[in-house]
Amino acid sequence: MTKTINTSNCVDTDALHTPVFTRLRNKRVVLASGSPRRVEILASVGLRPEVVPSQFQEDLPKNEFIGEGVHEYPVQTASHKAMEVYKRLVEQRPESPPDLVIAADTIVVSGDEILEKPADKLDNLRMLADLNGRSCIAMTGVAIVHPTLMSPGFKVRTLVEKTDLKFADTEARLLQAYVDSEEGLDRAGGFAIQGRGSLLIKGIQGDYNNVVGFPLFSFYALLDELIDNEELDLEGTN
Repeated sequence: MTKTINTSNCVDTDALHTPVFTRLRNKRVVLASGSPRRVEILASVGLRPEVVPSQFQEDLPKNEFIGEGVHEYPVQTASHKAMEVYKRLVEQRPESPPDLVIAADTIVVSGDEILEKPADKLDNLRMLADLNGRSCIAMTGVAIVHPTLMSPGFKVRTLVEKTDLKFADTEARLLQAYVDSEEGLDRAGGFAIQGRGSLLIKGIQGDYNNVVGFPLFSFYALLDELIDNEELDLEGTN
């Protein structure tokens, strides 16, 4: 089936007819990420936001997020990314501010260690060796920013989604072969579950899209709740 896309609209014409998509039609929706995985996940349900990668350095000190507070790390990173893009776009075009800015940050948590993207192939191999035969958690923080009439002129809403993963007990030559493919170098935890990295993973419990990089179900549920409770002021067109 061929999708009909209106380049002036972030919502495909054949997207589901629900309050969320109706309210987003003809709005300026921005994704504060250059991740092709996040773009693809949103496009799968007919949402095609303007892509403006955040310039936030993503350098929050990990030692401040330990134990049960680890989930705040991706939430805080996503919030900083979303706010940076929102403020920058408002400054550049005050007459056309974004109606909604979306940002996300995905990490893998193994024991007490927060795993982001590996620094190089050696670091990638270290990560996968540590994960081999063990369980870990893929965690994505999502932040949305939208304008309000109250100071400071915008509001940030957040969520975090967790997915349990079980790595197979993989032989060393397969781990090395995967590292040599370089697929995992720009992925949190050093693997891509949607690619060759699936050969390393024995089981998953939770949202698959969350591991890829964006918890679509939880994101949609948050927008739906905010619109239903009239906390997100978006007047869309049918």
